Amino acid sequence: FAQRVMLTNTLRLIGAIKTAKADRNYTMRPSLVMVPLSPNHGVFGGEGLYGECKIGLETTFNRWKSESWEDYLSIAGAVIGWTRGTGLMSASNLIAQHMEEQGMRTFSTREMAFTMLGLLHPKICRVVRKEPIWVDLRGGIQRLTDTKGFSHAAKQWIEEKSMSLKAVSHEVALDNQAMIDAISDSNVPSIAPSVLANHKHGFPAPVSSDRLTQLSELQGMVNLDKVVVITGYGEVGPYGNADTRWQMEAFGQFSVEGCIELAWTMGLIKHFNGLHPETGKHYIGWVDAKTNEPVSDLHVKARYEEHILAHTGSRLIEPELAGGYDPTTQHLLREIQIEHDMEPFETSQETALAYKQRNGDSVDIWENTKNSGSWFVR
Repeated sequence: FAQRVMLTNTLRLIGAIKTAKADRNYTMRPSLVMVPLSPNHGVFGGEGLYGECKIGLETTFNRWKSESWEDYLSIAGAVIGWTRGTGLMSASNLIAQHMEEQGMRTFSTREMAFTMLGLLHPKICRVVRKEPIWVDLRGGIQRLTDTKGFSHAAKQWIEEKSMSLKAVSHEVALDNQAMIDAISDSNVPSIAPSVLANHKHGFPAPVSSDRLTQLSELQGMVNLDKVVVITGYGEVGPYGNADTRWQMEAFGQFSVEGCIELAWTMGLIKHFNGLHPETGKHYIGWVDAKTNEPVSDLHVKARYEEHILAHTGSRLIEPELAGGYDPTTQHLLREIQIEHDMEPFETSQETALAYKQRNGDSVDIWENTKNSGSWFVR
């Protein structure tokens, strides 16, 4: 498996890129291939075909010329040194400091990534177009005369040191137990763990490839570049998303998980992770959005359900959520047919002028001489 991944498939990928560019006659800008090489050619032992695969990748330097890759590919081989924190070297992280004491240099993943990014600089790219380059990022590991011996000695020293500290810690624990009276289990306060909500999001099961074999008959019938593909969907409605809407439709009430989700969506609660200012202790969980008071999962439903029910579902528009728009204050107009002039009615001057401005010559207004301040409208 390692040989297929690190060597065979890598060479196949490089060859596929070269072939694709050659078929399309793309010769103006060669693609830069950064080949991951290694100084570990079996020096540690027990790595299987790792060393052989890395040595096999070095043949790309010769293939670049012998197989005429220069118009399509550029080769930059980076000999990656001891890099801490990777999956391959995770078991040896503890001895990295001891290996550096032997005169070599180890790298963090950030340091090695930054160094390798330097190979993508335009100046380096111009050099690589002329001929492949070999970049030494070994950190001096090649100068160690017995790499396996040094690493084995470092691991043995760490193991002996760990056993010594463990023995000392055990002795200290025995001394403390002899000096302190045993505390009975009845005097130890029991702390009941708080029950947390169990959020579940059900997704449809993926369709097996066997059930899709019939679609092979459609191959070539449509232009896939112009086909609309739906890769996902979502629902937002008066009851939130599909899960909370289904809870109300199926059961007539929200679950604890549904109340938590809607309370968070409506800005009633927020998640907190840190030192709580009121208790002075580290707290992880929900807090009230206004008071920052901790709220457990089970108390969200009892505390906010009434507000959630009043502000979800099909309902009249809430003015505070619609920029002040209040449907109850809107004027409703109805068309009627007037067959004769209406009788004059008495109103205030302001209302009379409004009628006149609105209807023009269709309305007559005059002041009531008998009652100062009132006007007639006809």
